[in-house]
Amino acid sequence: MTKRWRILVGVAVVVAAGLGAAAWRIAPQARTATAATTAAATPARPSGAAAVSPLALPPAARVLVFSPHPDDETVAVGGLIHRVVRARLPLRVVFMTNGDGYLHAAQADFDVTHPTDDDYVALGELRQREALAALARLGVKRQQVRFLGFPDGGLADLWRTHWLASHPYTSPYTKENRPPEPDGVGYDGQDLTSVVSRVLRDFRPTVVVMPHPYDVHLDHAHTSYFVTEALTDLETKGELRAPRVLTYLVHYPGWPARRPPAFDRALPVGEVPDTVWTEAELSSEELAAKRAALAEYRSQLEVMDGFLHNFLCRNELFATVDDRVLDRIASLH
Repeated sequence: MTKRWRILVGVAVVVAAGLGAAAWRIAPQARTATAATTAAATPARPSGAAAVSPLALPPAARVLVFSPHPDDETVAVGGLIHRVVRARLPLRVVFMTNGDGYLHAAQADFDVTHPTDDDYVALGELRQREALAALARLGVKRQQVRFLGFPDGGLADLWRTHWLASHPYTSPYTKENRPPEPDGVGYDGQDLTSVVSRVLRDFRPTVVVMPHPYDVHLDHAHTSYFVTEALTDLETKGELRAPRVLTYLVHYPGWPARRPPAFDRALPVGEVPDTVWTEAELSSEELAAKRAALAEYRSQLEVMDGFLHNFLCRNELFATVDDRVLDRIASLH
């Protein structure tokens, strides 16, 4: 674990703990599924594991997946994405950042010790190409994908200190202060919320999949904050009917937990507060598609020390977060 990563984790733990402190002892009630389940019953859980139920999607679901960086959508949601594609359900995958601020990936991919801003821009372009190749393995078409191009490693800053358009954030990596697309927005929280709102309004999802707000990576946690902010605003104005919100974890202490001896099943973490777990049991075809998609992320596989392969399990876990936590997030701005 790099020094920068240890700092990110430490700060994010404090943020997540502070956000959830008031709700830490809230025991959310399990929500009864009203639609047919999308997977077979889950095998029995070991003693002490958190309760989990089979994932259910509403009929004729319209699924919108938000991914902080290229690769998060595959490791966390790849099997479900392939299932949605095979079922011919409307789908969009939205990347908040291009993942262009990863020092070690830039050093390894371009064989440089001190990457320049041009190197970081090139890294983002490389990761976009990898994302499109990975999603093609899952059956996703180019027109179903959107890259927002907001700053990698900077989403927390947009939420906290660069909320106003008059005070944009500048990426320390690419030296840019606005997304690549020339649509008049900058690196600020108001503009990011507006862009996310536009995506939601245009697609009108019935299911939104986003990171868990207690993910300890700041970009992941704040992706959930911005999506929650946009959803709440649209619902309050009557411009969008409230979709079902599913969340996923990528970075969390002890995650992903897997069952020995095969280590091919992900286990829910009972210590995550304010959370009710559901599970998608993957078919052999879905797991094979996910494996092929992950293999396209060569720039990440070489520098992540096997971490991403830990998500190649026969199931994917999703969490419903207590509404009171999401309401508190939405009240911060």
